[in-house]
Amino acid sequence: MATEYREAPRSSITLPPPGTKFRASVVESVIEEVCRSLVGERPYVYDEVQTLIKEICSEIQQRVVRLGYERYKFVTHVTITEAAHQGMRIASRGLWDPATDGYAAYTHSTESMHVNVVLYALYWE
Repeated sequence: MATEYREAPRSSITLPPPGTKFRASVVESVIEEVCRSLVGERPYVYDEVQTLIKEICSEIQQRVVRLGYERYKFVTHVTITEAAHQGMRIASRGLWDPATDGYAAYTHSTESMHVNVVLYALYWE
């Protein structure tokens, strides 16, 4: 049996207070700053990638939380690939409310690697 989703009446949904809604442009600049400081122009080293991903995720989460978005939950996804003349496609799907939820994405490329970061911001009612 398929699950049916029905949109709740707008009056029953809690919205973020004015001025506290997630702003992707602000978070994208945070992600860019973190990538430039932690990745810079370092070479791709397979054995160091797992640690680097954890550092990037942790730093981004900490900085975004400090921005003061109340009642938001954040999911950070980082993908690092070696720049070896191949292509890559990244896609995601989710069920969310476009009036309150959002995402920020940034790709940092060096001669030896590509770092793709997506941060999802989900408003918690």
